[in-house]
Amino acid sequence: MSFDNQLDDALRALARDGGQDSRIPAATDIRRRGEIRRRRRRTASVALAATAVVALGAGVALARLGGSTQSMPIDPAGPSTVIGPSTSPSSSPTASPGTPSSSPAAPSSSPAAPSSSAAVPPSTDRLLSGTRQVAIVRTDAFESAVSMLDDGRLAEVDGVEGRRLFVITPQGPGTYQIRTAADPDTDLTDICWEVRSAGSQPLRVEGVPCDQDEPRQLFSLDPAAGGTYLISSNSAYLQNSPTRGLILEEAGDAPVTARFRLVDNGPAPN
Repeated sequence: MSFDNQLDDALRALARDGGQDSRIPAATDIRRRGEIRRRRRRTASVALAATAVVALGAGVALARLGGSTQSMPIDPAGPSTVIGPSTSPSSSPTASPGTPSSSPAAPSSSPAAPSSSAAVPPSTDRLLSGTRQVAIVRTDAFESAVSMLDDGRLAEVDGVEGRRLFVITPQGPGTYQIRTAADPDTDLTDICWEVRSAGSQPLRVEGVPCDQDEPRQLFSLDPAAGGTYLISSNSAYLQNSPTRGLILEEAGDAPVTARFRLVDNGPAPN
């Protein structure tokens, strides 16, 4: 007996047991219907698998995009150095190297007149301005004043000997020429202080005709305490020697002790 006949007999037996008189389809019909259902299930499975594959591929692509976004470098904090459309450029942009300037630089104003080397700035100290005649008194001297004696020596006297009024005229930055004030009753040539040396003897001051180009006639008067002055020439200071009188000594040879006061005696004579 064939397999189909056995299946038909089994189905009829089941129908009888169940009390069903309905016609049982043939085995060939049942097999055909089963094949149709299997094809449908297979088609659905294939479609479902394809859908799953497509969804998986899409998920992988999204995962890769997400990973690449996180791995992108992040700009450092702070303002960007790139000028974007919303950034206003400088109000005066720099011209390109090959483009000539639209307006050449304006020429400078007329040059200042050169200063004369012979010009001497006025002294802020009225007694050192060359417009006043002064008496020069050493602070430790008793009733004595500096005088240019008739023999040309500079000494201290307590009488009327010699010429005791002087005019101190600026000759350059910090340097002065000290000349005797002209006596209106006589016609004497102006006499100026000048440093002189005599062999091994200390330097001294003598009176000679004034010469603005003579460096030995340039003296410095540095302000000291109490409105007094230190008088020097090339670091040799005017001092008083008990045996030689007024001499000039280098600052390193002896301490500077002599200070002089200038006593105003009115306008300098013309």
